[in-house]
Amino acid sequence: MKIRAWFDNIQTDVRHAARSLRRSPGFAAAALLALAIGIGGNTAVFSVVDATRVRAIPYKDPERLVNLIGNVDRGVVERRGASYPDFLDWRTQANRSFEDLAAWDSQLQTLSGTDEPERIETEFVSASYFALLGATPALGRTFREDEDRVAKPEFVIVLSDRLWRRRFAADPQVLGRTVTLNARPFTVVGVMPPDFLGIENEAQLWVPFAQYAPPKDMADRGGRGFFVLGRLRPGVTLEAAQSEADSVAARLAREYPTTNEARGIEVSPLATELFGRLRRGTQVLMAAIVFVLIIVCANVANLLIARSEVRRREIALRMALGAGRARLLQQLVTESCLLTALGAAGGLLLAEGTIRLLMTQSPVPFPLIFTPGLDTRAAAFTIAVSFVCGIAVGLAPWLQIRIADLSARLKETSRGSDGPRAHRLRNVLVVAEVALAIVLLVGASLMIQTVRKVAAIDPGFDPESLLTVHVSVPRVTTETGAPPVVTWRELLERIGAVPGVTLAALGNDVPLDGFGANSFTAEGQPDTFTAQNRPRAYVHRVSPGFFETLRIPLLIGRTFVDSEIVRTSSAVIVSERLVSRFWPGQDPIGKRVKLGPADSKNPWMSIVGVVRDVRYRRVTAELDRDPDIYLPFADSNSQIALALRTAVPPTSLIAPVRAAIRAAHASIPVYGVAAMDERISRQSSFSRFITWVMGVFASIALWLCALGIYGVMSYVVTQRTREIGIRLALGAQPREVLTTIVAGGARLIVVGIAIGVVASIGLRRVVSAQLFDAPLTDPAAGLALLLFALVGLAACLVPGLRATRLDPVRALHQE
Repeated sequence: MKIRAWFDNIQTDVRHAARSLRRSPGFAAAALLALAIGIGGNTAVFSVVDATRVRAIPYKDPERLVNLIGNVDRGVVERRGASYPDFLDWRTQANRSFEDLAAWDSQLQTLSGTDEPERIETEFVSASYFALLGATPALGRTFREDEDRVAKPEFVIVLSDRLWRRRFAADPQVLGRTVTLNARPFTVVGVMPPDFLGIENEAQLWVPFAQYAPPKDMADRGGRGFFVLGRLRPGVTLEAAQSEADSVAARLAREYPTTNEARGIEVSPLATELFGRLRRGTQVLMAAIVFVLIIVCANVANLLIARSEVRRREIALRMALGAGRARLLQQLVTESCLLTALGAAGGLLLAEGTIRLLMTQSPVPFPLIFTPGLDTRAAAFTIAVSFVCGIAVGLAPWLQIRIADLSARLKETSRGSDGPRAHRLRNVLVVAEVALAIVLLVGASLMIQTVRKVAAIDPGFDPESLLTVHVSVPRVTTETGAPPVVTWRELLERIGAVPGVTLAALGNDVPLDGFGANSFTAEGQPDTFTAQNRPRAYVHRVSPGFFETLRIPLLIGRTFVDSEIVRTSSAVIVSERLVSRFWPGQDPIGKRVKLGPADSKNPWMSIVGVVRDVRYRRVTAELDRDPDIYLPFADSNSQIALALRTAVPPTSLIAPVRAAIRAAHASIPVYGVAAMDERISRQSSFSRFITWVMGVFASIALWLCALGIYGVMSYVVTQRTREIGIRLALGAQPREVLTTIVAGGARLIVVGIAIGVVASIGLRRVVSAQLFDAPLTDPAAGLALLLFALVGLAACLVPGLRATRLDPVRALHQE
């Protein structure tokens, strides 16, 4: 019976709440709009965060999948990948924690023979790779263990569904067909299903890992670079797996000190590798939108407190007639839950559009497995949020009347006094709103300043009007040392003749390509270096005119001349960082360096020039501590990166440059065509995305907070109408009344700003990974505080001005 009575009371309260909302359409509209924004925004961002959960990875038991990554301690632990001998040892010696391991890495390979040559994202994988991921082919099979032997690898490939449909017209007879990959014939043995694109979700075909490098390189324990996929055994924790990996690494360091000293193994969850950075950014957004929701709840709570003051005689009568405080709490919470439920319904509609906007307007290329949307988890989250908000909002007016004097309530008319308890509660809510809004505004200003500072970074070259193009020049035959189908000089001549191209140069890479580093020896360097701390440099082979084309300043000496553009040239150009490390204060021209250790057979090379340091790997990171070494270009390089200085917008030359390359030889695939400005912009795209969304949230918080301040001050003026009328009748100046009203609001704003600034210090620590040299003392943060103060004072000023225009006689007779 008690349960039935409780349900009857709920039904009565819901009907009463619905009638109450219909009688106050202005209040209902304002509250529902605010709740829809707050709850809808939370649902949208939750869907984005939820899409990065482990279960979103479309593989078998994804929580047990890990990457094993080789690293080296060079004062700072750096990831360096694995070598094939290391991988084989890991596989046999770490079998207590792992069911199996598979080597894998991705490269661009040239697919030809079926259509125009094309560079295809290819994953080199061990035979166990597919079983570890729980992937089965849609057609045919995957690799057998005997096809993945380094001594005698088989030339077989597995196609993705996308490539099968695009290049092979979804031919069911594709199995057994021969295709040409990097000028070698491969046999198709399988086709994967549409939802499988490999670990990085970009692979279009798979090749046995034994094809990754020549047998000699695969046998080199010191040659590292690829990753290892592993599956934890059931019940094995990540900590236990890491402990066993540490033991294996220590054992290998003792057995092979020359190559494995200070080498470790990092066991990292696959979900962290795929979603790590995205998770950090979306968690910041989740915290921001939660702040917005709290501001919304504070606003609605203040509105309900105001309504409860209007209804105070009604509430007192209900209590006099026997309604207990628990029954009254149930009624108030039911009313607020109905309000938040209606707001949540509108929020779901808003969330759907917000998710689409986030995905379409984001400059970040999300992984294909990242698919946020409104599902049952999002709906459950929305229901939970609306329920919690309903309780929180309903508690506010109940706390105000919890210990009210019943007899005083019954005797009240409308004297215009709501008592100190309601006044204090409203003030606390306003201060909380201000503090949270300040945190969001400061956070958004820091992100904006981060993006501005990243854009102002000098990369060491001039990216304006610079087009980068990558090509893969095949050989006349597959014989080792066979000449290329076109020389680099002919390629440059053809591209340089394209109208609009003012300068052209090439190299094995250009800035932002991110090639790996090589060890080197500088003449006269100390003998204290070991295999683990030996100096390293990024080595580039470039044509004459490379530095002029990219506008990399020459500091000392000269650049290459045509006679030096041969493989046996002893001329070398280095970056200033190398010179400052080994020959500070000396003339570096004529000093010598060689690749590899001092006892290697590589020839010594003489420095002919020194150029400025370039941010070759990543513009948004700190300048790399490893310097750059430039060698003369040679036709033995098949992968070529072109840099073109243009007199017209770079992107307008993409089609004619492609045509010029195709005219040089039809077998040359062209890929990675982009303006350098665009490539630099991509590196800051994630920060810009977070900044954009944070800015939207901060703007919403600013105006919600301003409305909250305005609402409270307006209510104060309304409640004090009689008092203000008496003061004006007794000769008080309007300026004094205005000062009193504005000062009351200003005190709340100042306290809220102070709390918000302190909280912002903690915010900076949370989002430090997304910030680039943006201190809280930055002028942008100061401007954000000033903007909020002005908006807040304006919200106080409007009700204050209305108070100064009160007619004392009408005010005294109003009640």
